Amino acid sequence: MSDEPNVPEPGEVEPGEVEADEADRPARWFRVPRTRRRWPWVFMWAAVFIVGAGAGLAVASYQLLGSTLDKASPDTKLVLDAQAQVDPDVPGEPVNILLIGSDKRAGAEGAGDPGRSDSLILLRMDGDRGFISMLSFPRDLYVDIPGSGMDKINSAFSRGGPAKTIETIKRLTGEPINYFVNIDFEGFVKLVDQVGGVYLDVDRKYFHKNVPGDGIDDYEEIDLEPGYQRMNGKDALDYVRYRHTDSDFARIARQQAFLSELKRQTNRFGNLPEIPAYASIFADNITTNVRSVPRLLGILQQAMTTDKDRIARNSVSGNANMRGGAAVVDTTRGEIDAKVDAWLNPEFEQGAPAAVVSPNEVQVQVLNGNGRLLDAEKATDQLRKRGYDAVSGGNADSFGKPETQVAYADGQREAARNIAAMFGTETVLAALSRSDTPDGLDVRVTVGESYDGELVQKKKAKKAPKPTADVVDTTSLVPLSKRIQRATGLKIMVATRVPSGSELKIVRAYRVNTGGEGPRALKMVFRIPQGTYWGYQVLDWADPPLLEGRTGVVKSGGREYSTFYDGKNLMRLAWQKDGVTYWISNTLDYALSDETMYAIAKSARPVDRVTLRPGAKPVEITMQQDAYTP
Repeated sequence: MSDEPNVPEPGEVEPGEVEADEADRPARWFRVPRTRRRWPWVFMWAAVFIVGAGAGLAVASYQLLGSTLDKASPDTKLVLDAQAQVDPDVPGEPVNILLIGSDKRAGAEGAGDPGRSDSLILLRMDGDRGFISMLSFPRDLYVDIPGSGMDKINSAFSRGGPAKTIETIKRLTGEPINYFVNIDFEGFVKLVDQVGGVYLDVDRKYFHKNVPGDGIDDYEEIDLEPGYQRMNGKDALDYVRYRHTDSDFARIARQQAFLSELKRQTNRFGNLPEIPAYASIFADNITTNVRSVPRLLGILQQAMTTDKDRIARNSVSGNANMRGGAAVVDTTRGEIDAKVDAWLNPEFEQGAPAAVVSPNEVQVQVLNGNGRLLDAEKATDQLRKRGYDAVSGGNADSFGKPETQVAYADGQREAARNIAAMFGTETVLAALSRSDTPDGLDVRVTVGESYDGELVQKKKAKKAPKPTADVVDTTSLVPLSKRIQRATGLKIMVATRVPSGSELKIVRAYRVNTGGEGPRALKMVFRIPQGTYWGYQVLDWADPPLLEGRTGVVKSGGREYSTFYDGKNLMRLAWQKDGVTYWISNTLDYALSDETMYAIAKSARPVDRVTLRPGAKPVEITMQQDAYTP
């Protein structure tokens, strides 16, 4: 259907609507259709709990933390087998932690059955470069399980618990694993409830109800509305585990988004009387090989102090397939290597998309790594002729390096790629550590034996077209927004430009369950042709917790925008006017470009003063209701 949704007039109450408890007060909502967002899941609470509650424990009592670790690290066969698979933690080096979410705690009470794993995330904490990086694996990823052959990656846990899972991930990625953390479902729920819930912007409606005898495999039931809200433990677990109509990749996106918010929001608690409760949750629902209190405190300190704009999220992707009657995800060696590289060397963006940097703005240091006389000086002179601010730094720490290495500081990967191309194909890229990066240095070139004294002839580059926003003009949202404003009193700014092909699926006006009569809110959910959802949120709340997670600020057209980046992907763009907060949410797979996001936001005008830009050709937006269960 494409009719305008039924919206109550001022003072009306929708049929069937009743006053609700503040914990799940639906208030008034307007539907045109519905849906929401995605990602992998439970191990996150482990990371966040370690990141958040653990810090409080450390402050409260060293002894309590020690006894908690003793309970979380039982001397069972499953735990001891896992300990035999991990690699030594080298002081000063990054720490890799495998987070495993499962339906039961591995090794609990000496049990031999590890249960089933539901989620896998490899967490990297690089203190020298100041970032945390997550790499998620779809549970149906088809990989080689050591000693068992090809199978879904989550089967490693049921075959050999954390030990077999660690062995599988190490073989798949080629990277060491220093610690593991296994968290069960019950612990996840308890943690979220203990911190008072987590505020999250839900992208669409999530609903599933099992019908006995319908011949369809049962899934966990869920009934979750879209929009910014405070989630309790059960709703949060349902949300991050949902996969009935989603792919593993959607699930991964939801899980990573939730973990980031849980980590950030738990940074704020420091209620000492609650510390024993956190300790109890940790001890009863987590298994880990972290046994040293000082080491755990070091991990916690980095987790708690890492800047919010220095957390990167990646996931291994692939294609859905059927093998032996089972649904699997096939991937390639190239995909795995690329995602591992992005995990090791994440790129970060804080504000507007970075402009192209000209060579004369790039400071380059050149070192001699092959031992040939004056090679560093020669390469320096050649880079200067190409326009770079290059200086010779003398000899490298050793000679005999076969390949030329081009190492870059944060934000300079693209410049490094351009320089590496000048030294030919036998060139490797690497990231500079903060301790090894002098002030102002952008790129360091260490010429190897592959350097023959000449740079590759510069090809005349084609001028790249300037990115443009893929949007259409529309006034379709104006009448609906006016009716909602009259009915709720919420000050609404309406977008007059939306992504091409957008369909309005849900319109929900409600109150956020902050306690008492929460702030008024409006959530509009749109689906794009790719089948994913972007959202427009209006919130009568001047300082929602969400704003604490912004990574930068951009001023444009007399308006100040808060940016929320996940690495180089723009997740959200927010602004405020007269105490009301507005934001555009990208799809879970970041299908909307930065330019498109900015175009939507800049088109927003007070609903009573809407005008289209000169020459605009307005397009009618389709409004079509989705079924709860496809």
